[in-house]
Amino acid sequence: MDEFESLKGFYDRYPAEWAAWREIVDTVGETAREFGFREIDAPSVEPTDLFRVKSGEDIVEETYSFEDKGGREVTLIPEQTPTRARLVQQRKDLGTPIKWFDTSKRWRYEAVQKGRDREFFQTDFDIFGVESVEADAEIIACAGTIFEKLGVANSVEFKLNDRQLLDALLRGIGVGESKAVMRIIDKKEKISREEFLGKLEGEGVDRATAKEIDELTAISGEMESSLVELSDKAPESEAANEAIGRMHDLYDALSAYGVESMCTFDLSIVRGMDYYTGLVFEAFATESDLRALFGGGRYDELIGQFGSRDVPAIGFAFGYSPTMQLLKELGEWPDEAVSTDAYVLAVSDSVREIGLEYAMRLRRNGLTVETDLTDRSVGEQFGYADRINAEYTVVVGERDLNEGVVTVQNMDSGEEKQVPKDEVVEHVLDML
Repeated sequence: MDEFESLKGFYDRYPAEWAAWREIVDTVGETAREFGFREIDAPSVEPTDLFRVKSGEDIVEETYSFEDKGGREVTLIPEQTPTRARLVQQRKDLGTPIKWFDTSKRWRYEAVQKGRDREFFQTDFDIFGVESVEADAEIIACAGTIFEKLGVANSVEFKLNDRQLLDALLRGIGVGESKAVMRIIDKKEKISREEFLGKLEGEGVDRATAKEIDELTAISGEMESSLVELSDKAPESEAANEAIGRMHDLYDALSAYGVESMCTFDLSIVRGMDYYTGLVFEAFATESDLRALFGGGRYDELIGQFGSRDVPAIGFAFGYSPTMQLLKELGEWPDEAVSTDAYVLAVSDSVREIGLEYAMRLRRNGLTVETDLTDRSVGEQFGYADRINAEYTVVVGERDLNEGVVTVQNMDSGEEKQVPKDEVVEHVLDML
């Protein structure tokens, strides 16, 4: 018979590996709930036109898009923003703020590389219906808290910018149409200074103005001092002053959340997608060559493209693949091993039903418990308990039961304790 393997960019994760992934996924979900984000569940397949609204015809080449048996063009979702826009438009009765998160798989047909797969987990966070910097700060604080819990906050940096601010600065120095220029600024760190200036000139920017853009977009670093430097160098503009003031307000809010030390200002951060309207940010590992861990920003005009009402929005998508690479590099990736709270070992068939009663009572108290399913010997059962990393083995034997006790063994130390048979469940719960 043929032997099959998973497709390129798709991965098999057996229990031990998935246990580590699950720990990270649970940390992200736990943080979302702590910040009051409510979990949603949405389709994995949507009409292709939903993504064309946001990304244009090219999206078909970049995704798993196909015609279903009903003749409809459909797409395995590469992201969830269009879906969420649809959901918000469908329910006019939703009160604001709307704070949603969801962890599920996404699919994108692209080149497979380090930290980038074709099938990948992603958690989307969004706040709808709020324009204030308070929503901006909460989104960033939530992201920062995730990295704190993962133990790598000191190795992650959020680079922040505001596209309204950049647009105001460009208009202040005479750049009337800024989108093409912003796309070049977004590539600044990947090209040489001369190439950067040349590309700007190719968009009709004169040499002197190109040098001014280069100087302005070089402003980066600690937020408060960078904003002061920007105020000194920026062309006089009411719009620019207002945008700088908003960034100062954002810094104050981030300080209140206690995450300002993770955030820097970088005027060259643009984010390639045209739909961002204000704050944009990306998370980077400070001591690694990994690409951006994730990005996000404010997209106040996008939701209106999917229906009859405009709804301000800000969000980000947490990427697991690059974060996994970072955690492994820093030695913070969880142990890849299955774990079991207790193994209930029945010494003989005569006590098997009693053993199962103990197992079920432990399970009803939320523990992970296994029992023998294959008629193993006592020695083989101990070996199996060790392989599944059981913390305790509850040994149920006829002689012990006749004496009113059950033996509970700590699998790490080997220490055994005889426990009154009516107190076994409470004893194991206390030990765990």
